[in-house]
Amino acid sequence: MIPRGSRLAIWCVALLLSLSLYMKGRAPTGKGEGAAFSRPAVQTVTVRLSGDFPSPGLYSFPHGVSPLTAIKMTLGEGELSMLDPGGQLASGDIVTLKLLGGKSAVFTMGKMGVKERMLLRIPLDPDLLEPGEWSCLPGIGPVLSARIVADRHKNGAFGSLEGVQRVPGIGAGKLSQLRRYF
Repeated sequence: MIPRGSRLAIWCVALLLSLSLYMKGRAPTGKGEGAAFSRPAVQTVTVRLSGDFPSPGLYSFPHGVSPLTAIKMTLGEGELSMLDPGGQLASGDIVTLKLLGGKSAVFTMGKMGVKERMLLRIPLDPDLLEPGEWSCLPGIGPVLSARIVADRHKNGAFGSLEGVQRVPGIGAGKLSQLRRYF
């Protein structure tokens, strides 16, 4: 018979060993997500489908999907004949479908407005924004937005948000205010 103190020590060592093995074998999970539901992150693009889709609205597609593939994924059954211009969807794109009757259709591509992209947390590109779009951002008025676009036309692309600092009136404080949108 093992003395009581030794049994307690063996039991504590076994508990510590079991606990450490359990923690090492457990996969890290996202906040509020159980281990049974963890899966590798898949990059997605957020796209608005409008027009003659059965269920128009916002959709998330895997990165690299073409517009024609996205249309076929959302229409379900039935084949439509339409031209595939190729290319890939990007976050902030709008795909508009117009059914022409029978099995033919036409789709057009567009971009969401800057306010919608800001609300959906789709990063903006400082090299593509127009004066009216710049003025939607906090702390940027019509005069400063015109100065930003004029500088870009005169001196070339900014390359990143940090490049916008070359415009008079854009300092570190204003840049930190804008960073969450880019």
